[in-house]
Amino acid sequence: MKYKYLEYLRASAALAVFVNHIVGKLPYLEKHKGAALQSIGAWGTEAVIIFFLLSGVVINHTVKKSEQNTATFLKKRAIRILPIYYTCLLLAVGIDYVTNFRTNTAANYLGTFLFVSTLHGLLTLPMATIAVAWSLSFEVFFYVMYSLTIGKNQTKWLLVWIFLSLISVFLYYISISSNVLAYFVLMLSFSSLWLVGYFIYEFKHLFQTNFSTSVFAFSMIPLINRLQISPNYYDIVTYLVTALVCIPIFIFALNSGNPISSSQKRIKLSHWHYLPVYIIAAYLSLRYSRSLLISRVIYLSIPFLSLILLNNQVELLVKKMLRSWERVMLFVASISYALYLTHMPIIFLFGRLMPNVVIPNITLIIIVVFSISTFLEHFFQKKINQFFKRS
Repeated sequence: MKYKYLEYLRASAALAVFVNHIVGKLPYLEKHKGAALQSIGAWGTEAVIIFFLLSGVVINHTVKKSEQNTATFLKKRAIRILPIYYTCLLLAVGIDYVTNFRTNTAANYLGTFLFVSTLHGLLTLPMATIAVAWSLSFEVFFYVMYSLTIGKNQTKWLLVWIFLSLISVFLYYISISSNVLAYFVLMLSFSSLWLVGYFIYEFKHLFQTNFSTSVFAFSMIPLINRLQISPNYYDIVTYLVTALVCIPIFIFALNSGNPISSSQKRIKLSHWHYLPVYIIAAYLSLRYSRSLLISRVIYLSIPFLSLILLNNQVELLVKKMLRSWERVMLFVASISYALYLTHMPIIFLFGRLMPNVVIPNITLIIIVVFSISTFLEHFFQKKINQFFKRS
């Protein structure tokens, strides 16, 4: 079963990362971007949180759809992520060579290849030409952790994992001398985001919400995620609060189109439950946020406007607009994984070749990225899947 609104989320997250890196990585835009452009382009972190939540949701859905043991689960995950991943790594290495880029070290190459590179650089930093690979290090860790819970005692092991992840959230803010230990604390603490997604799917039948509440929650994401609750730049508590705010979005996406039985009693999530969160976040943002003033105005205004403007007529109009973009969004969702991995090496390539050109650069980047991503997902990956089905 395909959940249409989940695919919209996947496409939106992929495009947000793409726009973020065009604004932040093309030399001319990076040098001359103003506050407004920076605010529009700075949604990359939120997009990755959405991806982690989506991953937890989708894995739970996939495993429930077809019974899998540990070996089967890991094999299916490997077939899905490794061929495109290593193809994109080869592309990034080739671009390093063509552009005579010498910043990447042997440790960067090895860490990115082995899925142990992170932006924290505890074991190694990812290759600069495909820095988005850091999130795949987390994804692979989540998959391995989940695979270890599969079996008759899965509930018990999931509870152990939850406990370890929450302890690690606390330990994340403590200085740890061992980089290896700090790496596992980092991975376990961030796995809490994946677990939120996993349990959203697990307990989706207990909740209901509506379109306006999910839009209101969605509009709060950048405001919440920029609160910077702690001095840490990568603030897991902030990300975890953001993930919890996303719950109505995923509940709506999962339950939309599924009729509710009259015998089913569900907890109704409404915007009134999240209004206090918005008020507290707005106060903290005005008082403590380090964001630019224009950014704060934008992030404060969007939830407020969605709250007062989203009536039945507006909801129908928005849904009509979403339907008109359905084919495009579903197509972007279908190539989102390849798009996520290919866009950064291509942006890097054109940024090095034509550093002071903007419109032609962006146009070429969009054409090349979408062409390669479509080939990888709709031809290359299909051939890989067919090969393993036959073997």
